Amino acid sequence: MALSKIHLIGLSALTGILLALGWPAIGDLSPILFFALVPLLFVEHELSNSPRSFFAYPLFAFATFNLCTTWWVYCVTEGFTTKIFVLLAAIAVNSLMMTIVFTLFRYAKKHLGNRRGYIALITFWMAFEYFHLNWELTWPWLALGNGFANQVTWIQWYEYTGVFGGTLWILIANMLVFQILKRSLFEGADFGKNKATLVIVALVLIVPIVISKIMYQNYEEVSHPIEIAIIQPNVDPYNEKYATSGTEQLDEMIRLLDKNLKTDPAYIVAPETALSGDIQEHNINHSPTIEIVRTFLNRHPKTEFVSGMSSWRLLRKDALTSTARKFPQSDAYYDMYNAAIQVGAADQPQVYHKSKLVQGVEKMPFASILKPLEDFALDLGGTIGSLGSQDESSVFQSAFSDFKVAPVICYESIYGEYVASYVKKGAELIFIMTNDGWWDDSPGYKQHLAYARLRAIENRRSIARSANTGISCFINQRGDILNATEWWQEAVIQGTLNANHELTVYTKAGNYLARLASFIAAGLLIFAFVNSRRANAFSNL
Repeated sequence: MALSKIHLIGLSALTGILLALGWPAIGDLSPILFFALVPLLFVEHELSNSPRSFFAYPLFAFATFNLCTTWWVYCVTEGFTTKIFVLLAAIAVNSLMMTIVFTLFRYAKKHLGNRRGYIALITFWMAFEYFHLNWELTWPWLALGNGFANQVTWIQWYEYTGVFGGTLWILIANMLVFQILKRSLFEGADFGKNKATLVIVALVLIVPIVISKIMYQNYEEVSHPIEIAIIQPNVDPYNEKYATSGTEQLDEMIRLLDKNLKTDPAYIVAPETALSGDIQEHNINHSPTIEIVRTFLNRHPKTEFVSGMSSWRLLRKDALTSTARKFPQSDAYYDMYNAAIQVGAADQPQVYHKSKLVQGVEKMPFASILKPLEDFALDLGGTIGSLGSQDESSVFQSAFSDFKVAPVICYESIYGEYVASYVKKGAELIFIMTNDGWWDDSPGYKQHLAYARLRAIENRRSIARSANTGISCFINQRGDILNATEWWQEAVIQGTLNANHELTVYTKAGNYLARLASFIAAGLLIFAFVNSRRANAFSNL
């Protein structure tokens, strides 16, 4: 069965379209993910013994996938040049890396044989996703395991495997479906005679879902209720955010709280950069913004206020950071932060500096090389350019007990192992503070919400999610969304979440599947290289 060039292009595009249709907030047709890679595998099979170049086909497939799922990056209201730069950079880097995976797979298959080659594809892909969590251009938004974010009844076992369990599931299913169709279409085998393989495929698809549904039905949260209020101030990030002062915006939030609070909650959670203005961390107790919060809390003495904040801090000359900024006409230096703060009526505020900064927005990757491009950095949280950060997560402890919560800021919520690090440090609840209004009414904020559900399952922690716009909600330990607001709605929601102190396998072990896959991938790549050199040596005899 020979395929023409137009067929190969069509199959490549089909893989990109199928992946997008299976993705949250795009098509949400999750079962498609189990065979979305099959058309591209047929392209590779067709060209496996051909001198024709293969590279362009997976590049086209994955560029289609990336464009269809993350086109909303373009919705940010910035200059045309900046919008195009950020959109193309995200699509180009991610598509190129996915293409490299398939190119290495093709190389491994050639020198290791078909069976080891397909095993190599699985391990190469998982190694790529793991690498993409931990380098300068990190962008794990499209990790395959994220595709099941809205199918929480299918993936309760993520508490053991994390998202990489879902990635492995999708890759194995695609390999098996491809093998069945290849034997039928290319090798002339009777489809009905592939009974053993069909049974295996059915088991691979059905058994994890059955196990998950049983887990879902039988999971019971230990009763440890904590009352929480979430505020969604719905400040327009392009107009109101900078047209009014930080204290004016805070006064409006307090008006909303005074109007809507039914009882005094243990915590009030406000969104990313809800507190802004001239907040000096080195003199934080005298900040007008913090004084307003304390005045409010004097009327609610048992309540603690957790909020995102835009702040800055003076730096000593002997402790300058790589992100330090110099005051004009002064020898003083300072750092800007996208931060979170916990304020009580009387206790010293606790501050956390966002660690997982958005590349090209809050942090210029490869800063020494790309410093001239910093003008392209978007203003997506109250600050511009490369921000200061801290090296690892930290938790907020209650002033009234040893109870701890995880302050997770926006983009950090898509990093499973990073969120687990808060839980390992004692966090019994997760607070996600975000500002999703930058992307307008697009799939972006819906995907971001869906990924938060994964963190709830992985760690069995309830989540309070406060969004400036976007969607604010509660998420229980099974990943169910509770009491959600509408997009672009001013609201205060109040409810009770159960805290949990037990640690899941994933919380303890993190991305162990990815680390194991990376080790195997390295071994297979070395083995393929050695075989390649041997083959070349024999051919020269």
